[in-house]
Amino acid sequence: MYYFNVMKSHISATIDERLLADLNRFGREERRSRSQIIEMALEEFLRKRGGSDEEIVTTEGCFSGRFNREDTYAR
Repeated sequence: MYYFNVMKSHISATIDERLLADLNRFGREERRSRSQIIEMALEEFLRKRGGSDEEIVTTEGCFSGRFNREDTYAR
């Protein structure tokens, strides 16, 4: 994982009591704050789901038509 100097944002979330108890227990064991654990879990969830800004989607196709800026941007 890559960590950059990023601005943090404050959010408010409603979390199931059982999950919150597990979160607090894990935080004590790992000596991490709730927000750190939530960030780590969210990053892993998004990574596993394939949502990465670092990926560049490419295809084997190529453009074989004509392009005219005046037609494209004229409104």
